[in-house]
Amino acid sequence: MLMISKETMNSVTSLRDKIADPEKRSECIADVENMISIKESHLARADWASCCGNICNLVPQVEGELQMLQNTLEILRKGDSTKASSLLEDYIACLRENYIPEPEHW
Repeated sequence: MLMISKETMNSVTSLRDKIADPEKRSECIADVENMISIKESHLARADWASCCGNICNLVPQVEGELQMLQNTLEILRKGDSTKASSLLEDYIACLRENYIPEPEHW
């Protein structure tokens, strides 16, 4: 299992809440595009490390997360905030299933 910061988790949940506001649509699209960029970076690193035996099946997991975000972005661009919110809720469930919160203090 991987770790996720509370800050990251909060940013995803706040994005879900912003999606319903049509005035924030372009901001939400930019946020999802940024998330996709980060996941693509994670995918490149996980893929590079796959020569060591695909540690913890990272590549398929990150690919799945990336696909969820790309689907969300596509629907957001079409203007369907209800469906985009639902897809983002699925992404949040995926994060909760596959990540643990980082400890408060190291």
